[in-house]
Amino acid sequence: METSRTHPVSETQLNNLSLSFENLQVNDPSYSSFNEIHPSPPVPLYPQSTWAVPSSSGRSTVPNLSGTSNPQYETITSSNFQTPLGFQANPFQHCANSGILLLAQDEQGSQYLQEKLTSGDSRFLDKIICNQYARFVFGKFIETCNEDQLLRITLQITSQDQLFVQASVDKFGSSSIRKLMKAVANRPPLLDLVMKALKRLFRLLMMTKPGSSVVLQCLEQIYQHNNKNDFIYQAALEHCLYLACHEQGCINLNNFIDEMKGPRRKQILYLISVNAASLSRNFSGNYVVQHVLELEDPYLIETICFSLRGHYIDLSLTKCGSFVVQNCLKYRITVNYIVEEFLLNSGQIFRVACDKYGNYVIQTALIETMRPNSLHLHQRLVTKLQQNLDSLRFGYGKHVYNLIKDCDLQN
Repeated sequence: METSRTHPVSETQLNNLSLSFENLQVNDPSYSSFNEIHPSPPVPLYPQSTWAVPSSSGRSTVPNLSGTSNPQYETITSSNFQTPLGFQANPFQHCANSGILLLAQDEQGSQYLQEKLTSGDSRFLDKIICNQYARFVFGKFIETCNEDQLLRITLQITSQDQLFVQASVDKFGSSSIRKLMKAVANRPPLLDLVMKALKRLFRLLMMTKPGSSVVLQCLEQIYQHNNKNDFIYQAALEHCLYLACHEQGCINLNNFIDEMKGPRRKQILYLISVNAASLSRNFSGNYVVQHVLELEDPYLIETICFSLRGHYIDLSLTKCGSFVVQNCLKYRITVNYIVEEFLLNSGQIFRVACDKYGNYVIQTALIETMRPNSLHLHQRLVTKLQQNLDSLRFGYGKHVYNLIKDCDLQN
């Protein structure tokens, strides 16, 4: 009876493949060690803004609008942070894919693969889990391996931060990591190892689409028993403001908010809400503030609008801020005191009405105050704008001018 398949791997082939893996070298200079990576510091959003709520790192971040510096305060960061070069996925292209598949088809070769997978060789693991086809070998192996093998695999992947990140942010590698997570979902000690790794590397993973898919899997019901995924919520609370100001991170954070449950969700939403004035000025952060507003939670809406008090005029004159102000005006519980702030700054209201972005804010204010319970406010706003109506006839102000004329015709 045959013990091998139709095309067995010869001893010579096996030795050659073994040597090729052992002699594997990384030629990419960007593949630096984890401890040597020091990303450049991000640029502050604007001089007088600091975070408003203490982070879990213990460094207080109370609003400081005086302009004075305080070393214990963290400055808001922008979205110019790039993933460190050493964490960019870089599968080893010079190692033949066919060799791995050939090994997997033979009893002796399959045994060799199993030994290599549990050997702790990070270069081999990276090659397997990040390869378009070899990752299926890894997936099948962790589904059928014994407890000892699964423990060794999990330890090797979760104890090497660079390997874990490089796999998680890779299109194919992230699939391998998610399969590993499913394999350890009902094994609490192993799941703890994965969750702790995800907490450590949360910010880097959430800055990429593949990496965020790994994090979001932790929010599924299977990982919620005994609060196992609280590690992830703690990390989200620590890094959500930074991610909100990152181009891809803000998208992933909004998805994270939609999926998360429990008391930590309220903490994160509150943290975003009290920092709305700073986030609203940021190219990416304003989308997170708008996303929280669209949850239509009255408490969060009031918190955001209260945080923006005193900033509505200057926010209306920026592209990012004007989007947020328009959204705030759409809620009955806040529209009145927002328009009151415009009326109190009567010297600035014409500047807003004639501005490239501000004219849309004033149009929204006029439309939203036409509701039965806000008509008195609408009339006050129209009266104020009519005092200098001719100045609105040209440029961006003409949109406000036409709207006022339409309102007069309707009345």
